[in-house]
Amino acid sequence: MPIRPCLVLLLLAPAFGAAPGWDPRPGLARIQAEATANERAYANLQWLCDRIGHRLAGSKGLEAAVAWSRDEMRREGFQNVRTEKVMVPRWERGPEKAEMLVPVRKPLRVLALGGSVSTPQGGLEADLVKVGSLAELEGLPEGAARGRIVLFQAPWKGYGEYSEVRVKGASAAARKGALAMLLGAHAPRTLDTPHTGVLHYDEKVPRIPAAGISLEAATQMQRLLDGGATVRVRLDLQSREYPDAESANVVGELRGGEKPEEIVVVGGHLDSWDVGQGAQDDGVGCMLAMEAAQLIHRAGLKPRRTIRVVFFTNEENGSRGGAAYLEAHRAELDRHAGAIESDIGNGLIQGFSLDVRALQGDEARKQRAKEMVQGLMEHLKPLGAGRLSSGWSGVDIGPTVAAGVPGFGAGHDTTRYWDVHHTEADTFDKIDKQDLRKNLAILASMLYLLADMPERL
Repeated sequence: MPIRPCLVLLLLAPAFGAAPGWDPRPGLARIQAEATANERAYANLQWLCDRIGHRLAGSKGLEAAVAWSRDEMRREGFQNVRTEKVMVPRWERGPEKAEMLVPVRKPLRVLALGGSVSTPQGGLEADLVKVGSLAELEGLPEGAARGRIVLFQAPWKGYGEYSEVRVKGASAAARKGALAMLLGAHAPRTLDTPHTGVLHYDEKVPRIPAAGISLEAATQMQRLLDGGATVRVRLDLQSREYPDAESANVVGELRGGEKPEEIVVVGGHLDSWDVGQGAQDDGVGCMLAMEAAQLIHRAGLKPRRTIRVVFFTNEENGSRGGAAYLEAHRAELDRHAGAIESDIGNGLIQGFSLDVRALQGDEARKQRAKEMVQGLMEHLKPLGAGRLSSGWSGVDIGPTVAAGVPGFGAGHDTTRYWDVHHTEADTFDKIDKQDLRKNLAILASMLYLLADMPERL
């Protein structure tokens, strides 16, 4: 839906959920008019992707991105710009190779999962045993996986189930005596693009190497196994783990007017995996956050509360940026009026999820918060973003939300997101400029509503 017709609808719409004397519609119209021709978010994202590139925790790329982001916030006129130190894990991918040896010989594209240990020098070679889930692996007869490589392959059922297998699968396979784990790309589509992502080892069992392979390779091997063939694979992964490295969250503010001591946080995570350019995950979330705040400023508006933009570090393989933010700002937590995160790509925002997990057990307050936010969402309906759900808001703001701050997760359309998620294909060329502008209008509108509403949730 084009933005300009939406502005007309917005101006004609009733002031749903508005407190007496508060009408945000003129300010929203100015913000959305600014977004229609915005070039800055797109240009900044291009710079981040093309000039800096991927940004894994502990890498030179992330160091460069932190410095560039700090300087860019200063150039944009943010106040109180600073970096807040965070110690992060440092794991480096080395040479990696996989090949199907039997029943046909075929090289396989492969990506070690983040944090994976290496294979022995020269690699390892073993037959495959396929399972579709952690439960199926657990149910294998004794000895069925011993001395083999476990292949997890199942139809796409959503990211939640996939991520659990990725995180826990290597240790689950090790308990069964497996030598290694391969993970088929649990995505709707791939173009021979394996996916990486973090794994967690259980210290009670041996650490075994683990890697992602493409959907095409995994389903071929599944067909061969289902047909009764023996499938044998050689896997060679060489990676290294180093002591923790220094990184930082990047923080900048636009001071509020009437209630500057109160804070609304908006952000994404600056780090990415060490493949692709981290455009969708989550460079675009950071650039949307920075530019959303700037749109409000350039529209000549000064909302009641201070807007704080945070580029979190180390979401991908440690989530330490979010934890560090909570610890650094715990003393002012009661002055946080809300936190917004965008971390699922650049698909059009359809609404927001409200995360008030800290109010568990206080149903009256939860219901009141939901009703207040529902009133705000009426202002986003003309933009196609009026959907409100209850649930998860984001990894980076998660610790702060769990400590009592209302969280808001941007609900992007993920129809194409999982295709490139954590792959070499997460590059700038996948970013649609018009969608970026629409998302900018939506995110800036939500940010303005939360920062300017007379009463906090």
